[in-house]
Formats: sequence, C-alpha cells, structure tokens
Amino acid sequence: MDLTLPRRVTPELLDGLPADDPRAKRSREDLRRIHRAMATLSIANRALDRGTVGFVPRTLLELGAGDGTLMLRLAQRRKRYWPDVRVTLLDRLPLVAPRTLEGLTQVGWAPRVVAMDVFDWLASPDATRWDVIFANLFLHHFSDAALQSLLREIAARSCVFLCCEPRRAVLALAGSHLIGLLGAGPVTRQDAVSSVHAGFLGRELSDLWPDRQDWDLTEQAAGLFSHCFLALRKGR
Repeated sequence: MDLTLPRRVTPELLDGLPADDPRAKRSREDLRRIHRAMATLSIANRALDRGTVGFVPRTLLELGAGDGTLMLRLAQRRKRYWPDVRVTLLDRLPLVAPRTLEGLTQVGWAPRVVAMDVFDWLASPDATRWDVIFANLFLHHFSDAALQSLLREIAARSCVFLCCEPRRAVLALAGSHLIGLLGAGPVTRQDAVSSVHAGFLGRELSDLWPDRQDWDLTEQAAGLFSHCFLALRKGR
C-alpha cells in the first residue's frame, strides 16, 4: 500500500555534518549495512543488465557517490562484462578512501574522484556524454523543481541513467522506523524516516524527465523498500 501523502523533502542530518564528525562516520557505516539489507547491489545489477543489452559501457559517472564502496562492489560484480571502465565518483565531499580507489584499479577500472556540488558540476562547460550515469539514494534530497533541472542535464549528458531511491510507501516507512535493529545510530534513524517521506511512487520521476520521445523509461518498485528509475536513450 502506497502513502497518499505528497512528497516532503527536508534536510537530512548527515548532510549538515562535517566529514570527520564521528556521527557522520557512523552514519556512513550504517549506510553500507542498509545497502546490503535493501539488496541495493542486486537491484542495480538487474537494472543495468536490462539497460545495457548489446552495449558495453566505457564511461560511468556516479552522482552522490559517498565513500565509493557501493561502486566498488558493483565493479567487482561487473568486471567480467564491463572491462576497462573509466568511472567518475562525484560527491560534494571527498570521502573515497585510497583503498577503495585501489580496489577499483585492481578490477581494471580507472577511477577519478570529483569533489563538487552536483549543480556546480552541471553548470560547468563539460560536453562529456557518459555511457551510464548512476545515482543511489540521491535524487530524493531534491525538490521537484530542482529535480527537473537535474534530470534535464542528466538527459543531455548520458545514454543510460539509473537511480535507486526510497519508496514512499507504508512498508518502507515502517522499515525506516525499525532501522535501529540493524545497529543504526541516531543520525541514520532520523534520516531514514525523512528519506522515505521524500521518496518516490508510480511514475513521478518519469513525469519529470525532460524528453519522453527519445527515451525509453521504466519506473517501478524494487525489493521491499526501493523505487527504481531507468532511462535508455533510443538508438544509443
């Protein structure tokens, strides 16, 4: 059963903490456990399988990459099918540890870290078109107006776009209130509830996508708590 309430986007505690704050460090550790509990990697892999049939990406950009550990796990899973990928990890804070970069290099990928606000990056004169742009638990931070601007620039710069976000539904909300059972700290417990209220339903992201004629759009619930959006440029 889906919530009938409108989206409610509020600032999350983690976003206001310095990178070296102990509460922030614990919250990032919590997020790694939450990704496993939500089966984020499996969900993203299945979507990428659909999105790259007959197409081997060479360039990949992750928005809101955080500490890069999810991308490392993705690279380890896909290295056999996607060799020699140039991957850029974009986040407003430089959180990627050297061992994570080394891990990406060991699977044959070439990593680069960009510490920049996503809208500053979008405003830069960069004409690069990425084979794949990926975002996880990132879009729900933005209002619909900001999302329209963000998605317009993503569409202009990508062939495939995939995001996995919280699902704004009763089950997901109940799960967010129980996140402490995974050992999550107070920052994560509060932010998890806020994330669900800011999440997505139905075709909300599809309705914000700037070009529905030249793209194939798929938007659906995934797993127990996630909502995924996949955009594929036609004739890519």
